[in-house]
Amino acid sequence: MARDTPLMELALEYLKNYGTITHELSLIQGSTKHSIDFLILVQELLVGVWILDWKRSVGTDKIIHIERLVQRTNLSGGFIIANNFSPNARELANQTDTLELIEKAEILYHT
Repeated sequence: MARDTPLMELALEYLKNYGTITHELSLIQGSTKHSIDFLILVQELLVGVWILDWKRSVGTDKIIHIERLVQRTNLSGGFIIANNFSPNARELANQTDTLELIEKAEILYHT
């Protein structure tokens, strides 16, 4: 896939290796900051997917926010896909058992 392919498209293609994409809808009603881009079923576990196509690094505040959303819902975990994560955000996500961070470069490397 090309570098200029939209992150959402790259993510959808990449996550097909993990499981079955079940919904492309928001699970949580409300403002867009609470929305889940889509859901994926991984070995009968429902996992939320957030696509953060930002020019800046994703920071710890967003990791904390998504971790709380996962805890308040029936999700088993979450994938956060972004162009880049701050080192602190990566460290924080590694401390949780529920979130997996995936960078665009990693997707491009594996496709």
